[in-house]
Amino acid sequence: MTALYRKPIETVSAARIIGLGVVGFTTLAVLSLLWWTFSPILGRAYAALRLIETISLWRFTGWGRYFTGMPAGRPFAFVSIYQSSVGFGLVAALLTALIGYLAWRKRSRDHIDALITLPSKGFTKGEIAGRFMPAGRLVRMPASDEVMIPSPPVGPNRFGEIRDLLDVPAVETVLEDIPWHLAATLFLTIDALAPITDRKARETVLKAARTAADLQIADPQAELPATLRPTLYGHLLVSITDHTGREAAVLKQVHEVLQKKPNLASAVSALASAALTEGRLCFPDYAWLRHIDPKLQSAITAY
Repeated sequence: MTALYRKPIETVSAARIIGLGVVGFTTLAVLSLLWWTFSPILGRAYAALRLIETISLWRFTGWGRYFTGMPAGRPFAFVSIYQSSVGFGLVAALLTALIGYLAWRKRSRDHIDALITLPSKGFTKGEIAGRFMPAGRLVRMPASDEVMIPSPPVGPNRFGEIRDLLDVPAVETVLEDIPWHLAATLFLTIDALAPITDRKARETVLKAARTAADLQIADPQAELPATLRPTLYGHLLVSITDHTGREAAVLKQVHEVLQKKPNLASAVSALASAALTEGRLCFPDYAWLRHIDPKLQSAITAY
């Protein structure tokens, strides 16, 4: 099998090598000329840099005493800067070699090419077991004695008693009997199928439901916020009775579901199914329901 694209190998011409050599030698010649001319000044700067590099320890070496003890204004020997740099050059070469070795070692072991390359003898059973984590460490299987979260009892659907669900006072009489989590779920599914004009209401209901769910997860006997029920029931009332800016046929479909289903859980499931058909159901909106009513949450997200 041949590669679809292979980068051509670049060749360096002899002229280019000669040109680079000429540039390199010219640079060295210019630097040597500068050192020959301005060694009294450059020598002081060179000594200061070496003292900084070695935390003043260079002062106690032979070349350190030579550079620091030279009277001001006197030139330094031409070869002094080269000979005194031999030790520093060796240390720099060793450090460069060490860094290169560490980089090569990391490249040969941790690079993606090394990880995905099949060894010459293939993978043995022990190598496979050592490279891959057992699924049991990642997925916790439910134990037989694990305490399951009981689903709240399914309450009756009293919307069937109301002749016209656009009648606000009549609808208000049945809202108080609806558990808070069903009120939030009803609003979310109704708003998904027949969106109300106030688009901030959905976020308000979600925030209230998630807050209440967090409280009940931490302590099932915890007292719910005083603003929870007014918030949920107020927005649910609007979602059922307000027809402003909403399609009459879709709102009629919502009312038919609420009036005909035997209980609110089945009404929620039917509304979720209809919203999903229209591509408007947002499954993450019901994640908080998992620890409050898992059966209802599964009925919504199982489509």
